Amino acid sequence: MHRALGEVQDALEAQEQMIEGLRTDTGDERRAEAVPSPPPAPATSREPLSLLTAREREILVLVSQGKSNRRVASSLGISEKTVRNHLSAVFSKVGASDRTQAVVMGIRGGIVSIGE
Repeated sequence: MHRALGEVQDALEAQEQMIEGLRTDTGDERRAEAVPSPPPAPATSREPLSLLTAREREILVLVSQGKSNRRVASSLGISEKTVRNHLSAVFSKVGASDRTQAVVMGIRGGIVSIGE
């Protein structure tokens, strides 16, 4: 779990550095074009998370604990394919591109607590 927490903290720091770099970058215009702009922030960080079903929230919590899809499936008595389907729905609803980003959003939105 400590490793997963470290990964989340690293991801947060990387996002903050990227944003800061975009704010202070006054260099070559071509370089600015190469950096993808972050998606627009939702009105509140909780808004997209409110779209998650109870099962999607449950899976997000288990993922935040560092569990693989196989372990999540085993814990919930469902198939790995079903876990992947739920995670795809989570990514789509919250605008995340991977597990770490989804967990970070879950932490910020209050669904996931550090130390669970």
